[in-house]
Amino acid sequence: RAQTRAAHACRSVRSQHGAPACRACSCTRSTQAGRGEASMEAVAAMRADTSAARAVSVLWAMWQWSKAQLRVYRDVAPLAGLAFAWWRRYAAERQLREGHFMEQCTFLMVNVEGLRKDVATRVSVPTLFSRTLRELTFHNAQMAKIINEAAARTTKRWPFLSLRSEGWLVIANINAHILEVCSSWGHAAALCGQEVEIVEVIYALVNDRTTTSRRQLRVYLVPASQLRALPPEDELDLRRGSRRSAYTILQKMAALYTPPPTDEHTLADNGVTSGLSSGMGRTWLVVPKAAGAAACS
Repeated sequence: RAQTRAAHACRSVRSQHGAPACRACSCTRSTQAGRGEASMEAVAAMRADTSAARAVSVLWAMWQWSKAQLRVYRDVAPLAGLAFAWWRRYAAERQLREGHFMEQCTFLMVNVEGLRKDVATRVSVPTLFSRTLRELTFHNAQMAKIINEAAARTTKRWPFLSLRSEGWLVIANINAHILEVCSSWGHAAALCGQEVEIVEVIYALVNDRTTTSRRQLRVYLVPASQLRALPPEDELDLRRGSRRSAYTILQKMAALYTPPPTDEHTLADNGVTSGLSSGMGRTWLVVPKAAGAAACS
């Protein structure tokens, strides 16, 4: 107020003496500057209040939307759970009707000599054991996915699983299961000083789409000596579907199999997958040698 009075007094004195109004008067300039600063502060305060109000409004709108979504989920979740349970049950029943067991892998030993027509009492395609896909991969979800994708790519003409760059790890896991079941007792016998035999076995992981009863993953095992000299089809009794399927797989395995050098000093240098096609592997079974029994062929 004092500055305003001084400005008015200055104007009145100058007007009495006929002088023009002083626009550069220090009192006038200070008054205008004070008013400008006050107005800028007021604008800044208004903007801050507006931004805060806008943020609160946005947060409130987001909270209202979240509450609505939670209410919808609360109403829909039981129905979605029932639908999922029904779908799983329907899928399992359909697989049971169609004979599809892709989550199971059966290990079969093929005895070629038992397939001959003049042999009536020898077991030809015995089941050694079975594993679920999770057990086969030691509960490795990524490896199970690789096997499922490879099984989906198989055809009736080519049932072998093409495992690509990860194939060696899958074959190594299969080898571990085979040795655990089929060679543990032979290893124990050798540890106790008994005589044992070491038999080279070739195996293949296949998705046999030609079977009509049970379609599932299979691992066919056959002694390498029998695979090298498969008898012709007319010498075998292949009237049963399991026998014919096994012999068909053996024919494909024999076409892909290249015997290693016969020098016994180099046999140990052959790896599980050395020189074999994708989906095939090699292992050595250790079995106790029975007294007076001939070597396993």
